[in-house]
Amino acid sequence: MSGRRRLAIFARAPVRGRVKTRLARVLGDDAALAVYERLLAQTLVRLAPGCGHFHPEIWLEGTARTRFEGFPVIPQPEGDLGSRMAAAFDAGVAVLVGTDVPALDADYVERAIAALDDVDLVIGPVEDGGYCLIAMNAPHPQLFQGIPWSTPAVLAATLDAAHALSLTVRLLEPLWDVDDAADFERWRDAESPG
Repeated sequence: MSGRRRLAIFARAPVRGRVKTRLARVLGDDAALAVYERLLAQTLVRLAPGCGHFHPEIWLEGTARTRFEGFPVIPQPEGDLGSRMAAAFDAGVAVLVGTDVPALDADYVERAIAALDDVDLVIGPVEDGGYCLIAMNAPHPQLFQGIPWSTPAVLAATLDAAHALSLTVRLLEPLWDVDDAADFERWRDAESPG
């Protein structure tokens, strides 16, 4: 492994009514925005520049009034999630993560980067059937085509695409993300002292 790898943190601009929409149906837009802002802040603290063998960048969907001190901010291109993720890898990113996984930290990213010495593709699954991290040594846009995003079939469809490309794959241990009211309660319980 030579040099530091580029890490894309895929984020949405923290705008009321545009983030954590499933959670907003239960908690309301203001509370959902507060949850999103807190999860984003935790992600940025854990993956801040200098905390690992990677260069973190924020790939932002939308326009944020907030400044992200110390992080280069790159606008996400137009298109669906898959085409935007493919564009990040085409631009030289090696690892891509989301912002709503409380346990995602620099060590998890480091393990993905180390695994790229042995395999073509590394995925960090989440318990709901998706993934929170994807890493690869070279772009493979086919991994993002025809994927049923925001469904429990995301990981399985991605693994099928990797198999069709004859890529070697390593899965990291599954984590969990905060998408709905049950996830929010789990996160709140995990954050509570004692």
